[in-house]
Amino acid sequence: MQRRDFILTSLLAFPAFACSTSKRTGSGVAAKAFVVRAGDSRFHQPTPFNGVNPNDLKVSTKDTAGKLSSFYYHGVEKVGPGLHSHLFQDEMFFVLEGEYVFQLGEERQLLQAGDLIFLPRTVPHTWVQMSDRGKMFYFLQPAGKMEEFFLKLTELDGKGTREQYEELGKMSGIANHGPAISATDKHVFAAQLSNGFVVRAGQGRFGERTVINGRSPNDIKVSGKDTGGELSVFEYHGNEKGGPPMHVHPHQDEVFYVSEGSYLFQCGDEKFTLREGDMIFLPRAVPHTWAQLEDVGKLLFFFQPAGKMEDFFRSIGGNKTLAAGLDLFKEHDMEVVGPPISF
Repeated sequence: MQRRDFILTSLLAFPAFACSTSKRTGSGVAAKAFVVRAGDSRFHQPTPFNGVNPNDLKVSTKDTAGKLSSFYYHGVEKVGPGLHSHLFQDEMFFVLEGEYVFQLGEERQLLQAGDLIFLPRTVPHTWVQMSDRGKMFYFLQPAGKMEEFFLKLTELDGKGTREQYEELGKMSGIANHGPAISATDKHVFAAQLSNGFVVRAGQGRFGERTVINGRSPNDIKVSGKDTGGELSVFEYHGNEKGGPPMHVHPHQDEVFYVSEGSYLFQCGDEKFTLREGDMIFLPRAVPHTWAQLEDVGKLLFFFQPAGKMEDFFRSIGGNKTLAAGLDLFKEHDMEVVGPPISF
C-alpha cells in the first residue's frame, strides 16, 4: 500500500466526534476560535508605526496566557525603528512582500519575500524597509507588554516628552541602543549571523524539507528547539485542493495566516472562509480542520506550544516507510475525530 493511501485509509476510519469549546487550563477563560480579517486588528484598535504604516495586533497575550503575541506590518514608507533590544523576548519576522535590511548586533542581512529572521533577546537589532511597499508578519515570544507599548505609542502620536518615551521603553522591557538605519545607507551584508538565524524562502530551518502528499512543501521556519518548546512556525505551499481530517490538539493552540489563495476552516461546528490577509486562531482541545479551495495556496501557521508537530510532519512528509497500523496522530499527541471537511 502506498504511503498516501495508507494515511488516508487510517485517518478516515475514525468516527465523527461531538465537539464543544473548552477552557484553557488555569485561565478560566473560554477558548473559542476567532478570525482577524485582512486590514483589521485583534481588538479593532489600529496602532500604525510612524502614524501611517499599519502595524496590527493579530494574536494577543490575552489569547495565549502571555506566551506569545503576533503582529502584521504593512510598510508604506522606507523607515524602521531605532536600534534596540528586548530584554525578555525573542522576536521573529517573516517577510511577506518587499525587501528589508535587518541589523543584528553589527551584522546586516537582506531579507525578501519568504525569508524569516530570528532575533534573540538582549541582542541589539533594527530593520529598515528598502522597497516602496512591504509586508511582514512577526512574533514576540513571550508576549511581554508590546501590545501596551504600541497602544501608548499611538496615543502619544509623536508628541510625548523624552521622559515619557524613556519610561515607556523601560516599562516595556525595551533598551535603546542607537538611531535607526536608513534605506540609503551603504549596507554591507554578513555571510551569516553570529547570533540568531535567517531561513530563506523555500528552505527549512535545518536544511530539511517535508512535502505533504509528495506535492506540497511544508517547511519548518522556527523550531521548538529555538523557543524552549514554546513555539514552532511553518510555511505551507499547497499545490492541491483539500486538507487534513478533523482532529484535536489537546495541548496546543494553532494559528493560520493566509498569504495566498482561499481556505475553508472548521472549528467545532463553526465554519469560516479565509482569503489572503486573513488569520484564524484555533484553540486547543477543540476539533478543527481546513481545506484549500484552490489549486495553489500558501499558509503561514504556528503552534503554541510547539509539541511534537515537527516530528509529525517529518513522519508524513519524509521518506520513511510507515509500519502497518501505526497511529501517527496519537504518537504525536493528537487525535483524529472525523473525516476531512467537504467543500
